Amino acid sequence: MEFQHVKITGGDSFERGRQHGEFARANIERGLRHYQDLFEHEQHVSWKVVREKAMAFVKHLEKDYEDLLDEVRGIGAGAGIDFEDMMVLNTRYELLKFPIQECTSFSLLSAATQNGHVYVGMNWDNLEWMRDSALLMTVDEGNGMRYFCMTEAGQLVRHGFNSFGIGITTNNLESTGDKDQPGVPTNFMRRRVLTSHSLQEAVDSVRRSFRSVSCNLMIASAENDACDMEVNPVRAIEMKPYNGILTHANHFALGMDIERDSGLHFRDERLRSLFAGRSRELEPEGIMACLKDHYKKSDHSHEAICKHTPLEHEDMYGNRANASVTIASQIYDLTDRVAYICCGTPCTGTYREYKL
Repeated sequence: MEFQHVKITGGDSFERGRQHGEFARANIERGLRHYQDLFEHEQHVSWKVVREKAMAFVKHLEKDYEDLLDEVRGIGAGAGIDFEDMMVLNTRYELLKFPIQECTSFSLLSAATQNGHVYVGMNWDNLEWMRDSALLMTVDEGNGMRYFCMTEAGQLVRHGFNSFGIGITTNNLESTGDKDQPGVPTNFMRRRVLTSHSLQEAVDSVRRSFRSVSCNLMIASAENDACDMEVNPVRAIEMKPYNGILTHANHFALGMDIERDSGLHFRDERLRSLFAGRSRELEPEGIMACLKDHYKKSDHSHEAICKHTPLEHEDMYGNRANASVTIASQIYDLTDRVAYICCGTPCTGTYREYKL
C-alpha cells in the first residue's frame, strides 16, 4: 500500500488550497461520508448541528488565522465542497473527542542517534478507514517556506516538517478541562507550527492559542532541540528530552491532575526503553525496528506501539469498528530534510523515502 502524494505550489493560500482540493476530491468526499456517519449514528448529532458547531470556530480564527481560513475555502473550491463541510473536517478533533487511543510520538536528538541527526516521528493510530482518506503533500509556498506533511484529505495538516528543520507530530489527550466550546482548532495550531522558522516561534504560537480541548504536540528542530507540549484549556505543560530521547502517548506525563480516562499508560515508556537500549546506535532502520514493537501490557488489549485490528477476544473499547489501528508510521529526519513513511502497520508495510 502507498499513500497518494501531491506537490503543491502557489503564491497565495487560496490557490494552494484549491490545488489540494482539486487533487484530493475523492478522498475528501470519502472522509466526509465517514464522519457524517460517525456523528449521526455514533454521536447521535445531526449533520446540520455539526456544521453549525464547526462554523462557530471561525470567529476565533478571523484575526490571526485568516490566511488559513482562505486556504480552507480554497480546498472547498477545488473539491466543489461547501465551506461549512470543510470546517467540519478541520474541527473534527474538537467536535468528536471520541475516546480513541491514537498515536505514539517521539523526538531523538543527536546525543541518541548514530549519525548525529535529529528525528521526530510517530505511529499514527486511528480509525482504519482514515488510511484511505489520508494524503501526503509537498508544498512550496513560493516565499522560502517549503514543507512535507501527512494529513487527512481536506485538513490543513496533521504531521510533517519544513525546510527550516521544524517538525511536528501530535497525540490525542483527554482532560477534565476540555470544554464543548469553540477555540483555535488543533489543525490550525499544527499548521502554524509547521510553517514556523524556529522552535521558539513554534512553541510561542501554541502558547498564544486559545484552546478549547486538550492535545499533545511533539515539536523538534534540526538545531538539536525539542519540546513536547501537553496543551489544554487550562495551561500548556512543556517537557524536554532526557539523554536525547523524548516520547509521548495518550496520557498526561506531567499534567496528571487534570487527566481523564486515557487507556493503558505504557506505550511512551515502552518506546523510550526501546530507544534507550539502542542509544547512540539509532538510525532510520533502528527507529523503524522500534516502531514495529508488538508488546502489550495486557493480554486482553490490542494496544501496542504497532497496533493491529483487535481479535474477537480482545478489549475493543466498546465497539470493534471504532478500535484504533496503526494507519501510518512516520519518521522525519530533520537534519537531512527526509521523510520515511509507511502506509499501514510498519511490521507489514514498507517505508518509502520522500526528500523535501
